[in-house]
Amino acid sequence: MSIEKNDEDLFTLVWLGDSCGETQFGMKKFINKFTNLNALKEYIIDKPNSSIIVIISDSIPFDGTSFVDSPQICAVYNEKLVCLYSLSEMFSTADKYLKNQQEETKKTSDQSCISKILSIARKYWFLVGLAFSICMAYIFPNLGKTGGYIRSEWTVKYGCVILVFFLSGLSLRTRQLAKEILHIRFHILIQIYSLIVIPVLVYYLTLFLSNTSMNKTLLFGMIIMASTSTTISSNVIMTKNALGNEYAALLNAILGNILGIFLSPAMILFFMKNSMFDYLSNTNNEKQKLDYGHVIKNLTLTVLLPLFIGQIIHLLWAKKIMDIREKFHFSELSSLALLTLVWSVFCTCFSTGSFKTIGTQDLIILMLIDLVIYLFFSSFIFILTRLPIPYWQFSEKDSIAIMFCSASKTLAMGISVINALYGNTNQALTGLLSLPLIMYHAEQLIIGAIQVVLLKNWIKNKLKDNTNIQSTNENEVKTDELEIINVEP
Repeated sequence: MSIEKNDEDLFTLVWLGDSCGETQFGMKKFINKFTNLNALKEYIIDKPNSSIIVIISDSIPFDGTSFVDSPQICAVYNEKLVCLYSLSEMFSTADKYLKNQQEETKKTSDQSCISKILSIARKYWFLVGLAFSICMAYIFPNLGKTGGYIRSEWTVKYGCVILVFFLSGLSLRTRQLAKEILHIRFHILIQIYSLIVIPVLVYYLTLFLSNTSMNKTLLFGMIIMASTSTTISSNVIMTKNALGNEYAALLNAILGNILGIFLSPAMILFFMKNSMFDYLSNTNNEKQKLDYGHVIKNLTLTVLLPLFIGQIIHLLWAKKIMDIREKFHFSELSSLALLTLVWSVFCTCFSTGSFKTIGTQDLIILMLIDLVIYLFFSSFIFILTRLPIPYWQFSEKDSIAIMFCSASKTLAMGISVINALYGNTNQALTGLLSLPLIMYHAEQLIIGAIQVVLLKNWIKNKLKDNTNIQSTNENEVKTDELEIINVEP
């Protein structure tokens, strides 16, 4: 008798024992499970034409004579799949069937595992791409370094930044934001918290950390990271996924990035006046001396102008642009441009040996500090907006938008500011200053994904509670109406 792998109806698998341990020997789940032999025999009485394979638990003593009077039972195996009993003409067929089932289950399990890995990779593809970009920069540093084969100081550091903000301008749905413009209290809170409170507090944190052995360039990189504006896409996506106020988040992303062009460099240059960071403001070329006007000019050309042009095009041909955006996946293109920017920065770092100046301990501490900064500032502003103070407390949806917009920091703007500050005058310094921001960006995406799940459940529970309360109130009203009707003459 031959047997094919896909012939699943040839035999019926039955488990006999107290607990089913099918997973330990890689079999598909048993449909029929019995704790004693009598129950099994009652089951097979109604199945005279069935071919049954019994897997018997080690906890049940085996007695071969118990199965002789049941011709439906073709074979009996123990938990280790050793044959204990079999009809002579069915032994090879049953044995082959079990092996096929094991192979099929293993194959399905492997496919399921691969599918899960691919699903996670698709969901967090930016983080995977970030790791890949850094690895490629380490392997081929000369390709993307400043002054390298592709002249990344022009093609990447300008080209990619311009592309990111041009695509952002094309994608911004400003007409849908009109109703959020008058939400003044909301906007002021986010911008003050993001562009003033966080930078100042992180600045004082770095002053405290400067008394330790931690690398001073990394500390100033933390100040730059804290001084940048909010992200223009990820915080909106996370707000939307968490059922928050998406349009308010989008409006503040636009507002924050425009204000950030002027405020971020001003804050950074102000903090740089501290004598601890004097070496950062010294350059070999007097013409390249750091000044606010030069930085603003650079950011206007690479950030504000592309954003403005993209928005004008969007307003003129909104429908066509929306179709093109969906077709060419503008969001993914922007992320790829960011990854290219990160790759170029790390190429320069590896080629100049910048990372040799910092130890593993500093990197671990930096990672932990970035994590604490994001968790603290996002949690604090969320709690602050939910304080039950009259005329202050924000709605649940607004609180979510405020949290994501306030604590998130943009990678594109941050690297643009660093490039505007130093250009190509100090390649090693540029890479080190970017490191805290790159780490922070990765961590805010990871923690943000967890926050989205928690906040989404919170909103759903709130809506459910409100629905139940409303339903209860309606029932009470109906009851009152009935009572009124009943007492009326």
